[in-house]
Amino acid sequence: MLFFNNAFLIFFVVFLPLFFLCKGQARLLLILTGSYLFYGWWDYRFLSLLIISTGIDYLVGLRLDKTDAAFKRRILLLISLIANLGMLGIFKYYNFFAESFTTAFGIPEDERYLIQILLPPGISFYTFQTLSYTIDVYRRHYRAESNFFAFASYVAFFPQLVAGPIERPGKLLPQIKREPRFRFANLYLGSRLFIIGCFKKLVIADNLAPISDAAFNNPSQTTSLGLLIGAYCFAIQIYCDFSGYTDMARGIARAMGINLSINFNLPYLAQSLNDFWRRWHITLSYWLRDYVYIPLGGSRGGFGKHIKNLIITFALSGLWHGASWNFVLWGVLHALWITFELVLARATKVRLPVTLKIVITFNVVVLLWILFRAEGIRMAFEYYTYLFSPAVGYASKVDLSALKILMFYASPLIVFSFWQYHAKSLTPDLRVQRGYLTAVALGVMLFAVILLGAESGQQFIYFQF
Repeated sequence: MLFFNNAFLIFFVVFLPLFFLCKGQARLLLILTGSYLFYGWWDYRFLSLLIISTGIDYLVGLRLDKTDAAFKRRILLLISLIANLGMLGIFKYYNFFAESFTTAFGIPEDERYLIQILLPPGISFYTFQTLSYTIDVYRRHYRAESNFFAFASYVAFFPQLVAGPIERPGKLLPQIKREPRFRFANLYLGSRLFIIGCFKKLVIADNLAPISDAAFNNPSQTTSLGLLIGAYCFAIQIYCDFSGYTDMARGIARAMGINLSINFNLPYLAQSLNDFWRRWHITLSYWLRDYVYIPLGGSRGGFGKHIKNLIITFALSGLWHGASWNFVLWGVLHALWITFELVLARATKVRLPVTLKIVITFNVVVLLWILFRAEGIRMAFEYYTYLFSPAVGYASKVDLSALKILMFYASPLIVFSFWQYHAKSLTPDLRVQRGYLTAVALGVMLFAVILLGAESGQQFIYFQF
């Protein structure tokens, strides 16, 4: 069920009034039922994994709260890790590691044991969310949640279930348990976020997708300029697609009186790659920092260990995004560029203009997105080869047409981003004539969604992760 489909709009129109009418356990049961209906809309069989993960971590959390013995607590945590990462490993990574192993040892294809299985939507997101619960209960940061319906609703909360933000129990659980009150201000702010998200996704991302698809599907038949335009289109596409989902998710939750975490903070205005990861997919960055990077030692132990921990963390980040070596390499290259930034900062005191730092960082990110988008490392290097080969061809009419489309659809994003940047707010208001100008801007965006929105909205890119 996609947020912009009629099925979801009908579902939410029915769900929202019931959410405010129901109280106590009935409301929690409504959230859980609605979340399972939302998730099971794709394939009801995927619900079994979500329910198993929820049940295991609920029971593990209760036992952790009642046990002081260090050995027993480690065993309980290990059960949660094996269960959750085991399911993630089988459904997402088994074929990847099996193919890598058999290829490395020269095992014939007819002797390879692979499984034909669909990847459950959002399994990486809800796995990390429920793991943060058991790890934090193990660390005694939180008490275990005794109400099963509250905990299950935290794991399966439908606005952010499939593509985040990845919420921590200390932020989301208390909001789910709190009795809500309907407020028109929440409905307005939620609607505003939802419209902005729809505009990003349907107007910008989905209209740029055909250009990036054409470039990545056939780089050898595309000019260097066409490949460059395709790379820029994908950079804008993936940002508007993913941040658009987050805006819609936050808008839906806000209408219910629940505040989800901000997941993006103008990432393409970052002044370094390190700064970029403080602005892009923020909840994943913080999750990896708290549960991987810091436990490895973080920046303690000298510069060499710092870089080693950085590379391991970013390699895992790449692997989290996709079961392919190009994702791992994508993560490692991010770590290496951040290392270069750290070394450069130590070696020189030269201060570059802010605009130049933003331009350099953005273009580094765009070049690395090629590795992310390509179907494997070989295709990525083919793309790079033709991109930097001036003999591939001169600008064609197709290139110029694609450039016009890119400029047309990217221009509102650029204007709004710099407006946010200078206003120092992710949701700046036009407080002119009692907010009428804001209403006009939202009306224009809604009209653009209807008029310019892609004829058939594509599935969100991050659903595959």
